[in-house]
Amino acid sequence: MLRNKNTILTSIIVLIIAIGCSSTGRLYRSNDKNKIYAGKLSDSTFKGLRQYLTASANSHLNDTIIIKYDYNNESCWDLLDQKDDDYIRPFIPAHQERVRKVLAARQNISIFDFREPGQNFNKIKKWDNSIKIDSTKFLFKLLFKERCVCGSSIIVMPDKSFVFVRSDSHSEAMYYSKEQINELLTKK
Repeated sequence: MLRNKNTILTSIIVLIIAIGCSSTGRLYRSNDKNKIYAGKLSDSTFKGLRQYLTASANSHLNDTIIIKYDYNNESCWDLLDQKDDDYIRPFIPAHQERVRKVLAARQNISIFDFREPGQNFNKIKKWDNSIKIDSTKFLFKLLFKERCVCGSSIIVMPDKSFVFVRSDSHSEAMYYSKEQINELLTKK
């Protein structure tokens, strides 16, 4: 009897801690109608974005820009963090290789991985040195103010139209075909 009470009490405490420590962002599931939306950037936002990316990447930007943005205090990969470090590490070069393959196949795009400044990131995001830190929070303030569990992605077209994907845990936005993007842009 006492053992059951201790188990129940422990479960309640763990639940309270988990809720209290969870990310402040919302998780958008694949069937959520608000997960993906489209629009058009203002001239000043588009110009500022291109200037920032050109300076931070120190390279030429291609026509279409895809940005994956992750947030501090994120809980998306907490289950993976419980695995051994040797199990987690191969996920990092695998993601980098996926990006290289997409860039090789679609040479008119530029892909960026950014994260908010901070120290509370899951290992897969913390250890990936290809993810740039948005140290001034410029991108956060410009495009990514709404915190979403598992980060967000944006696809920006040359005409300033965009598709925004909330809770994009696996960087799915970089796999959208031209047809899929056009369909999303026309739905707005």
